Amino acid sequence: MNEYHNNPIEHDEPVWTAAASRLPLLTGQGRSFPGLEHSSCPPLVEELKALFHHLDGVIGFPDSPAGRQHQACFNTLLGAAYPELLLDLADRLYVQHERPAVFLNFDHININLKKNASPQPLEPLNREMDRLFQGFCAALKNHRLDADPQLVGHLARGYSHYMHQTKNFPWDDPPPELPDGFSQPVLDVAPGLTGFSAIALWPEGHPTLVLADQMPFIVESLTHFRDLSGKKNVDVVVADFAREPALGISFGFIQANKFMHHLKRPERQRFLAWVMNHLEPGGHLRILDTNLEQQILREANRPAFQGKLIPGYLQTLVEVENGFCENLARDTRAAGFNITHFDFHEYQDETDAYSEHPGDTISLKFVGLEIAAEKPGASPGP
Repeated sequence: MNEYHNNPIEHDEPVWTAAASRLPLLTGQGRSFPGLEHSSCPPLVEELKALFHHLDGVIGFPDSPAGRQHQACFNTLLGAAYPELLLDLADRLYVQHERPAVFLNFDHININLKKNASPQPLEPLNREMDRLFQGFCAALKNHRLDADPQLVGHLARGYSHYMHQTKNFPWDDPPPELPDGFSQPVLDVAPGLTGFSAIALWPEGHPTLVLADQMPFIVESLTHFRDLSGKKNVDVVVADFAREPALGISFGFIQANKFMHHLKRPERQRFLAWVMNHLEPGGHLRILDTNLEQQILREANRPAFQGKLIPGYLQTLVEVENGFCENLARDTRAAGFNITHFDFHEYQDETDAYSEHPGDTISLKFVGLEIAAEKPGASPGP
């Protein structure tokens, strides 16, 4: 660490490289992970260690004076790492759309540093470690390592172990209210991180719950969590609902929560037609959604607003048409559904959840909606 403070790191050359002549990702300091000792979640620790030992074989630093300084600083971070660093990495790589405000826990890091070093100014080091971690996440994407099955597996299993032990779910998803005697399968479309609570809260006596997502990290982590939870009436499958998913079964209840706005209108219309074809007569469709992303993209035209957003967050958003909420109701009816409930409200929120710096609030006004619909015909029986 003294090397960093005495010789501030230059940023002119690339920080990360996969070239054969690279410096290794890990040094003795980072490889030992002293900050992970005495963790209350050993499986999470083991997945984090295995992850970085795997990445040590595929990415590192340029063999240069600046590269050696970057290497020393990054290994200082790893030497003081906390187990949940695995979650921070997974959130940055795969689910920043759902968990945009992901920040390194420098309170924990600095406690670990002070255990093993003489007191020194930590703020410049914290800034550099944060910059390197953000760059590391970007480099994994740029080198397409975020699709590496081993990396996905370590992150998915570690995430699952943490959720299983702590029950600290990112989002809560209570089971839908099903009619008495209901026995048909239930489909949850693209559950993302809400899938953890959906699995945990799904009653043993309920019919089969099918969680369908297209992201390998989500599918693998939810499958692992399902197995840890011992739920026999939950299936996790791969499906791309922007196209024509081939699930091969019909359902009595389908829910799409905060998913429809990810689709362009023609894609949503195709999806609603697919739902109509895969619901049993009398089956139920529930949609919860919002035009929040549309409002953020619109407000981001103002430099003062955009300047507060977490870097890269805008790129995770999908542009939707004006009148999204009204169009969604029209298209649901046009697909042949009987709408039994349609409600929407305007919300005003002051939040720093999308801001680069905690406490740097932005003002958002958006509409949330709820649609309950039925496919014509007799209700699914027991």
